[in-house]
Amino acid sequence: MANDIEKKLNDLGAVLDIARAMMAEKDLRALMDLIVSETTKVMGADRSSLYLVDEGNQELFTWIAEGLQDKQIRVPIGEGIAGHVAKTRKPLNVEDAYRCPHFDQEWDKKTGYRTRSVLCLPLFTHDGTIVGVLQVINKREGVFADYDESLLDALGSLAAVALDNNRLVRHYVEKKQIQHSLQIARQIQQGLLPDHNPSINGFDIAGWTLSCDETGGDYYDFIEMDDGRLGIAVGDVSSHGVGPALLMSTARAFLRALIAGNIPLAAILAQLNDFLVDDMGEGRFMTLFYGVLDPKNKTVNFTSAGHEPAVIMRRGSEEFCEAPNTGCPLGIVPGTPFPEAIRFPFRRETCFCS
Repeated sequence: MANDIEKKLNDLGAVLDIARAMMAEKDLRALMDLIVSETTKVMGADRSSLYLVDEGNQELFTWIAEGLQDKQIRVPIGEGIAGHVAKTRKPLNVEDAYRCPHFDQEWDKKTGYRTRSVLCLPLFTHDGTIVGVLQVINKREGVFADYDESLLDALGSLAAVALDNNRLVRHYVEKKQIQHSLQIARQIQQGLLPDHNPSINGFDIAGWTLSCDETGGDYYDFIEMDDGRLGIAVGDVSSHGVGPALLMSTARAFLRALIAGNIPLAAILAQLNDFLVDDMGEGRFMTLFYGVLDPKNKTVNFTSAGHEPAVIMRRGSEEFCEAPNTGCPLGIVPGTPFPEAIRFPFRRETCFCS
């Protein structure tokens, strides 16, 4: 009796030490290694394995299995003892593995190892989500008894909490890293927008944009030409996030290169469309308004690829109207033709917005 009490006190002390060590370990692989090695010692077993749940593939996997270095084991949920425990969500104590219908003998045959007794336990988070399976193999003295089940249950509860905390910490760190990357991406994207409004005698010109997310596909640009004309682009790539922002920067570079070639507006959109078809991917597109302001003739020639209609306001009469769209969005169908540009003359106190 005294020996039993002493053993239980020693086991309790070991469990507390393990709990402190688990909570202090932040690296997942090191945490798994710690759980496995300490479980083997406390349980008086030959070896242990810790499997994590891969919900997407409906599998268990492990990086750590004592006696196996740098190998990953994957087990479909429902197969083998560990897979059976994961599926039923109930512990399993097997005194003779070769008499257990769930035991897979192939692993023993491959390695030459002889599995005798197995104690396997599902690991749950506080909300009942199964995160893994803890398995101990071959009790060194006899078979796993009721006390061993209680002891492994205590270890398993601590391991589940430690694994869940580790997951939450990793998600937090990953989120912070993503936020930092998005901030950098936003700074880069904002740097691609004009840093000042053009100053042209007789015209007030301004541009502004505000993304719904850190990054997005909203875009505008002013391109000052050597002959005094001004190119004006307003575009939007479908959806939000980093992907549309990257496509926007690609479209900006293509458009500026085409404008430098001094080709007709319709040809610019046609070539830009062909450039973007391969980059956009299925389900994505870009709308674009592009016009060229000629301050000498007080006109703007423009064309539109599915973008929202430009709004024209004449202050004298408080009259509003919309400039027509002239083509379909970019990046959908290669070889799409675009109509010739529309010429719009400015009269006194006319406002043209896109």
